[in-house]
Amino acid sequence: MTNPPCLRLEKAIDRMVRGLAAPLQLADLADVTHYSPWHLAHRFQSEYGDSPQAFLWQLRLEVAASLLQWSPHLSIGQVADLVGFSSPATFSRAFSRSFGFTPSDLRAGRAVAICWIANNLGAMSYRPGPAIVGTDVDRVWSWDEVEGCIELEEWPTERMAYLRAVGDYGFHLEEFLASFQEQCQTLEIKADRWFGLVWSDPATTPAERRRYDVAVPVSRQFKLPRLLGEYQRPAGRWAVFRHIGERADIGPRWRDLMLVWLPYSGWMLDPQRPRVECYYDGRYDLCLPLLPGRSIQDRLPEILPELLKLVTTVVNDK
Repeated sequence: MTNPPCLRLEKAIDRMVRGLAAPLQLADLADVTHYSPWHLAHRFQSEYGDSPQAFLWQLRLEVAASLLQWSPHLSIGQVADLVGFSSPATFSRAFSRSFGFTPSDLRAGRAVAICWIANNLGAMSYRPGPAIVGTDVDRVWSWDEVEGCIELEEWPTERMAYLRAVGDYGFHLEEFLASFQEQCQTLEIKADRWFGLVWSDPATTPAERRRYDVAVPVSRQFKLPRLLGEYQRPAGRWAVFRHIGERADIGPRWRDLMLVWLPYSGWMLDPQRPRVECYYDGRYDLCLPLLPGRSIQDRLPEILPELLKLVTTVVNDK
């Protein structure tokens, strides 16, 4: 992990995430950081090597790539609209300039796009911890196994204190959580639940741009120390994947949730809320923020051929 980022500057990035489709101006970002627009631009460029406007442009394209992959029922035009592009043509040109292939290439699963995703994922994302490598736990679950562990829940708004890391995702983040828990103990913050807030999609976001928060619920009256950030998690619907297992298998279970379940579930991820890891009682839940989508029953005619093809491939491989 790299050194902790500047939480004041990170507020500008959080504002970008909450306003992907909005016509954000530099003054809007400066307002949440309590910098002047000029000072924000200078600090941002120095810290991240990009202007705020360029960072936002790239963030919109990365989120769009994620939506193209995980929400196959959305048209390219709908994806463009969700991330703030004025037209599908403008979006496609910007996407091609940034990634070297078109949105249609990604949607169709062409080799250039698949290689790009594989390079983004790297050596740690969705990989198991050393304790389970090569064991029976390190395998791909079936649709039925994943679906059987999922519950849909409505969560209320909750105030959280967090510490942020910028860098690659992987089982090593367990150490980051342990360090945060020690800090909370020193600050006399007690909790029976601990959270990991996954702000970036490792399939479409390079490792150096990924953001991950370790977080804990706190009361409205609690006064946050300067070293911790504050996040007001909004109310909403979540798909909660309940699992009892070692934390070393969290990478493969994220892989199952994202690859096996989500694209065929009829649900769409809410790009303005993080994916969540919830740790409690020696177990963990993996939670996806949902926006309304078509039901699985409505989509059976279009997904059955793909499911049958997948089953045939697995049987033939055996």
